[in-house]
Amino acid sequence: MADTPKYGAIAALREAQQHLSDMSSPSAGLLLPVKPPKPQGKRSDPAWKQYSVLLKKESHKQASLILRQKYDGTDLSDLMQALLEHWIQTEQ
Repeated sequence: MADTPKYGAIAALREAQQHLSDMSSPSAGLLLPVKPPKPQGKRSDPAWKQYSVLLKKESHKQASLILRQKYDGTDLSDLMQALLEHWIQTEQ
């Protein structure tokens, strides 16, 4: 099977990839810059929990559009959290 052109091409690609990875391995004296840690998302933050709510399609669409246009980095969950916290404060 390895002698057929189809599998020979795959083997050649693997060999070329191995050759490139051998060439690109860092030398002992080369120091690479340290990447900053990836910011933690809401899904992996234990303070946040995903809930399901029913919203009208048009309201969700308009709110998402306004958030994208006017509030950089604010998503719908941030808006809902702020509204819920404000409502809790007014009810206490």
